[in-house]
Amino acid sequence: MVVDARSLVVDARPALERATERLLDQQGNDGSFEGEVVWCPILSAQYVLLHHIIGQQLSPERRQSVLRYFQQSQLPRGLWGLGDHGPPKLFVTTLVYVAARLLGTEPTDPLIEPARRFLQKENVLTIPSWGKFWLALVNLYDWRGINPLLPELWVLPRRIPLHPSNWYCHTRLIYMSMAALYGLKFQAPVTPVIREIRKELFPDGFSDADFAGSRNRLRDADLYAKPSKLLHIAFALARLANRFHSRRFRDRCLKQIIHRIRWELQSSDHTSISPVSGLLNIAVLWLNDPQDPDGLQALARLDGWIWEDKETGLRVAGARSGSWDTGFALQALSTASELDGVGNAMQRAAEFLRAQQIRVSFEGYHDAYRIDPRGGWCFAGGWHGWPVTDCSAEAVLGLLATGPKSADSADVAVAADATDAAVLSEAVSFMLRGQNKDGGFGTYERQKSVIGLEWLNPAEMFGDSMTDFSHVECTASCLAALTACRQSYPELIGATETEAMTRASEWLRSMQRNDGSWRGFWGVHFIYGTFFGIRGLIASGAGPDDPAVNSACEWLLDRQRDDGGWGEHYSGCWTGKYVAHDVSQVIQSAWALIALLEAAHQDWTAIDRGIQFLIDTQQTNGEWPKQDMAGVFFRTALLEYALYKQYFPLHALGLYEQSRGV
Repeated sequence: MVVDARSLVVDARPALERATERLLDQQGNDGSFEGEVVWCPILSAQYVLLHHIIGQQLSPERRQSVLRYFQQSQLPRGLWGLGDHGPPKLFVTTLVYVAARLLGTEPTDPLIEPARRFLQKENVLTIPSWGKFWLALVNLYDWRGINPLLPELWVLPRRIPLHPSNWYCHTRLIYMSMAALYGLKFQAPVTPVIREIRKELFPDGFSDADFAGSRNRLRDADLYAKPSKLLHIAFALARLANRFHSRRFRDRCLKQIIHRIRWELQSSDHTSISPVSGLLNIAVLWLNDPQDPDGLQALARLDGWIWEDKETGLRVAGARSGSWDTGFALQALSTASELDGVGNAMQRAAEFLRAQQIRVSFEGYHDAYRIDPRGGWCFAGGWHGWPVTDCSAEAVLGLLATGPKSADSADVAVAADATDAAVLSEAVSFMLRGQNKDGGFGTYERQKSVIGLEWLNPAEMFGDSMTDFSHVECTASCLAALTACRQSYPELIGATETEAMTRASEWLRSMQRNDGSWRGFWGVHFIYGTFFGIRGLIASGAGPDDPAVNSACEWLLDRQRDDGGWGEHYSGCWTGKYVAHDVSQVIQSAWALIALLEAAHQDWTAIDRGIQFLIDTQQTNGEWPKQDMAGVFFRTALLEYALYKQYFPLHALGLYEQSRGV
């Protein structure tokens, strides 16, 4: 917290009041703050394909709503990509085209006619393997054109380094359901519309297409991580094993996978860790038994991932963010706690967060290759069942920013304090279970493999997706939360926790680049990483004169634009380099300002200019305009967090106002 008194050049109070009022308007009835997490139309397309596979028709209203979203999410050329920005992708465009056709859109319709020409030019045989897989399910591709996904992998001894238990949780769950579907080799019936789509995708003839010879043909423009030579060798060995597999043994393996899928559904309120694997899980259970109770509940729970309105249509989000957004919103509101209505809103949000903590372990987590979830918070809510280290840390910081619960008597106050101490004690234990041997923190769990597994990555469109390695963001968030716990409840931080914090701080310093920056993983990109890097160092006790802190602040100041803002282009996520944007970005400007203010940096001219940029770009209703997507995952998939543009600028304005020394 900045405490140096000064006379501010910029009066940020009116903008802060407007921003606060607008954020409070967005608080849910349950006390939460949650904005949509926008990815791309691929999940909405797969939502349509799943319903075709299981023979369920969407209602006319939903059909039109999905098509409206396809129209709204088109890139300028009439195609689709992995986000609102960036180049078109064969993978996304193909599945959206097929989904639109299954919804009744004619191939000459202006919505998809450009896509049809694009697909015929680019050759659907070169679609990435996830696309090949989904096309095979709807009978628009041949299983011979897909590298084997062996169900037998799941019954190998866990001590084998390549065992799926060592993979990143999202990756292993996606490929677990894909392995089951590959083992079943299901294909939907060939209907008249499927025959027509075959002709459109394969103008030279579906029956003449060289599927087997195209299993490793991939469109270069769709790739981030080209398959390695070792992966090609692994695929060749898998094809050999697949030729001579035992049907009886495979059936046993499939039965075990189905059991694992059922456990995953039951432990996640039938949502799965995400709809990416969740849609596939539903298909697996439906193929095993169309009346499977868990499958039917999972199908019904798909609506929990859906955002829908008349303007944009139906979107299947890649994540729900209730706990994540609420934690950050509380931290932002704490800088404006004296404003009318803020205190009550914060207490309601804190009660929501307390209710979302997973307080009891559930049976079977070890057999599912997971760590004990007790004490953690999920990205979404407690119902999700998949807690994350930094989600837990930001929830803790949000709770502590709220202060003690209101109480009418001393006895009640003591009881409330004891309750929070118990909550935080469990949270501390959960976060430490996510610390890696190198001192950094993973997301859902520790890194398990003793060898690097990225060479094994079969998802050519994404990178760094095979292991839960240490992240700057998670490490910094956990450091900040542990420090805050020590300040409020010193008894919670003993020798073990202190040693863990020291190791985390050392790792964070080791990851700082020579120019003072950190590369982020879950946001765009170096500004995001440096924002968290500075927060982590400050939490570990570093002051403004610390060389690492000063170097990081100078890196940020060197990238301030003429209008006072900061702007980094998302394309740098793909190259691993900082790429300057030609337009200042509100969210990134807020990140930079929060970092500078928390670090007590004394270049007030630069900070004043940055705050003025936020004031100048704020709209009359207290919001800031939508700009480029600021989130990302697995290096290539851009995300828009709808509330980022509200609470991060608010937080920066609030810290700036607090620098009056009040």
